[in-house]
Amino acid sequence: MTIAPPTTEQPFKGPVADAAAAAEVGAEYLEVVGKVIASHVRNELAGASVFDEPAIALAPTPREKWLACRIAMEEYGHHLKFQRLATDLGLPVHQGQPLSVFEFELTTWVEFVVLKAIVDLAEVVLMDELVECSYLPLRHLAQALMPEERFHVSFGAVRTKELARQPARRAEVQVAVNALVTFSLPFFGRSRSSNNDAFRRWGIKNRTNDQARAEFIERTRAFVVDDVGLEYPDVSGSWDGR
Repeated sequence: MTIAPPTTEQPFKGPVADAAAAAEVGAEYLEVVGKVIASHVRNELAGASVFDEPAIALAPTPREKWLACRIAMEEYGHHLKFQRLATDLGLPVHQGQPLSVFEFELTTWVEFVVLKAIVDLAEVVLMDELVECSYLPLRHLAQALMPEERFHVSFGAVRTKELARQPARRAEVQVAVNALVTFSLPFFGRSRSSNNDAFRRWGIKNRTNDQARAEFIERTRAFVVDDVGLEYPDVSGSWDGR
């Protein structure tokens, strides 16, 4: 298949039906699709294992433990579904490191529910782009997973608001908000990113890293300030890797 070299101004549109069609598009297309899929393989597993599964023991009631189990099950399921896409493309299933946000040390239920409201919203912002990406298996998987991702955010948002209404817990919620908003900003990648340029050229993503980060800041600020009534930390909309 002969394809004119795409640019960020005139990106490749596809659609690309499957792994065999992706190989026909060319090596660079396979590489950029593979990078996005591999990052989700790593990060879905990391989130399930370092946040969601440990939260079951932190949950204060049987119902909350059940819901934490559901979230952990769904996130492990997301890992396996992205892993199948990676296998179809012939990618190594265990390669690279998860994002730095997964270094956050979860110790309390308050931290977990704030994390679901904030960190999982970062995942929703990123996955929003994939529901229109040029690689159809990735597009269809993102479309299928979005309801579960949105449930995880709503789970955290409802409980964050409930806890913030309790005078004895309000300061604890504010501390968690400050930490988790800050931890989430590198999630979107460096402001200057050759990877992001390639993702946009090949129709995998349609925004720069800073544009996605700006949407996350706007949406989390509205949640924290307007819905919860807390202060939003002073953060930068750019990130250079430090």
